[in-house]
Amino acid sequence: MKQPSTSQFHNAEIAVQERLGVADMVARYSEGFIRPAMPEQHRDFFTQLPMVVIGVPDKDGYPWAMPLHGKPGFIQSPDAKTLTIATTPALTNVLKLDFADNKKIGFLGIEPHTRRRNRMNGVLKSVKQDGFAISVEQSFGNCPQYIQKRHLNWVEGDHTHSELDFDALSLTKTLTAASIDLLNNADTFYIASRTKIFSTNERCGIDVSHRGGKPGFVKIEGNSLYFPDFSGNRFFNTLGNIHSDGRVGLFIPDYKSGSTLFIIGFARIIWDADSAAEFEGAERIVSVDIHQSLYVEHFLAMRGELEELSPSLLHTGTWPSQVQTTTKSSYQTVEIIEKVPESRDITSFYFKSVDGSETSTYLPGQFLPIKLPENSSGLPILRSYTLSQAPKKNSYRISVKREEKGLASRRLHDTMQIGDRLEIGKPAGQFTLQNNDHTVVMLSGGVGITPMIAMLEGLAQDIENGASPRKVWFVHGTQNSDTYAFSKQLNTLAKQHPWLRVYRVFSQPKPSDILSTDYDFSGRITIDLLKQILPFDHFDFYLCGSEPFMRSLYTDLTATGVMKTNIFYEFFGEGSIEENPSSPTPTAKQAEIVFTKSKITATWKPEDGTLLEFAEKQGLQPIYSCRTGNCGVCSCTKTTGAVTYDKPTSYTPDTGAVLICSAKPAVNTDTITLDL
Repeated sequence: MKQPSTSQFHNAEIAVQERLGVADMVARYSEGFIRPAMPEQHRDFFTQLPMVVIGVPDKDGYPWAMPLHGKPGFIQSPDAKTLTIATTPALTNVLKLDFADNKKIGFLGIEPHTRRRNRMNGVLKSVKQDGFAISVEQSFGNCPQYIQKRHLNWVEGDHTHSELDFDALSLTKTLTAASIDLLNNADTFYIASRTKIFSTNERCGIDVSHRGGKPGFVKIEGNSLYFPDFSGNRFFNTLGNIHSDGRVGLFIPDYKSGSTLFIIGFARIIWDADSAAEFEGAERIVSVDIHQSLYVEHFLAMRGELEELSPSLLHTGTWPSQVQTTTKSSYQTVEIIEKVPESRDITSFYFKSVDGSETSTYLPGQFLPIKLPENSSGLPILRSYTLSQAPKKNSYRISVKREEKGLASRRLHDTMQIGDRLEIGKPAGQFTLQNNDHTVVMLSGGVGITPMIAMLEGLAQDIENGASPRKVWFVHGTQNSDTYAFSKQLNTLAKQHPWLRVYRVFSQPKPSDILSTDYDFSGRITIDLLKQILPFDHFDFYLCGSEPFMRSLYTDLTATGVMKTNIFYEFFGEGSIEENPSSPTPTAKQAEIVFTKSKITATWKPEDGTLLEFAEKQGLQPIYSCRTGNCGVCSCTKTTGAVTYDKPTSYTPDTGAVLICSAKPAVNTDTITLDL
């Protein structure tokens, strides 16, 4: 479905969306997301910030990204279409910025300690020596993905922004040693991009956006930079601008020292899937050929230490330690040599190289990147699955649960057969057994058994090869015998090895499942069950399963005195595994929801989900952004009734307002009236 001429996106953004097969989805769900004026939450958010990042052009049309600092209140919003800022870019003369009335500007408000951010694009107005205004053209929120947690504090005295001699600064066409060192350790940068043509159309202009990654996620090769593009909101504002023009500006801060690197250059998108595979988690790579750069010591007026990397980065990697000098594909073609059902939902796939070459060595617990043949959009499907067996000569095994909405898992289960070919990358991952003599406790739920069975096989092989036995307690939770994968293999291993204890926990045993024969406990794996099973010892705990499974066990284990350094896991949920959201709060069994503006009244039930989801089912299109309670964009006035949230929200709504993206009717609430 082509997006209409009234689309909120310019042609190059739409072209990227179509190339990546998301144009239909964006056309359906983006309406109301990008607004011509700022919602109240954004206005309040901007006015309490001490720092923002702007994108402005220079005399040659290159967009520069740079920070503005001021005590909270230096930004004001007299109305929903206007922001006033009581400062101007300090480097205007040095960079020859075209900072004047009626010029386009991109605007990003960011709060690193809460990971909140909102964006706005507009036009410069009333530019004076001590400040300027922005007339809003587009306003939209951003989710907190990839933002590193920091508390930034003001720096007073020597070595601050106010002491700099700007006349002594000069641009360079190549990176200095200090610039290279900053880039090699950077975990954050901001990128300004632009459309090819500036016009009065609100879709044409400058955008400034945030990028985050593990330290070193920007690679330097000669006078070019490379960085991964991770999954985001699927609007592709930055990539669309690059597709349109290519001129970009980067602002790379060192928040610890205050030193800063500014770069402008020409960017291009590397669509090749093999290149993306070089960086775990990347969907594609972006390169920037450097045109000019400026390194400024002690530039930032606010500083702060890194407190926590974004949890969204847990499934991303780093660049290989050595630069690849060949364009040869990093993928290897394999064929399926065996396809074995392990349970009702899980099937194992065995691969062997087509050309007879050896498989890469790996550690039990690591995963295997795979590339399935092209989908209906003409693009290959890239996924990573845990290797579910210890290393075997010239073969791999992955075990995949079929998910009804899983594009790759359905392709593997439903259409891929013995003899079919696909491509694989090199095994990777850090969820592996520690090299010590501690007793091992493996706790898995559902398909989380896959790395555990590989680790268990690896231990058995090591002991057969002369290693000293380590006690292993293998505790697995699943519904019943139909969903219990690798049951025969585990029974065999338990009989063969006296150092291994296996416990099976069924949450929904079938009538034919026999206690002590088919399973050992009913219910779920809890700390009380572990206390019943485990003797006192120095344990290493390994966790793999659903988000609630891992969070609850991690919290309970640490509460009983287990050191965090003795708990190992791979976690892909929102937030941090150390957060302990309470169990879902009980809700009403049903409630009447009155949407006053729309004159709709409908009956909500728990299966309808959040109030936002329920409103959408009624054909309404409330504004929203993150859908996780982080940004406040969805805040709505509630005049009657009470709501509850499954977990605490990062954004606190005003009195009488609710975050409909996360709220549900509370117990004993019969009617909720919303101003929608």
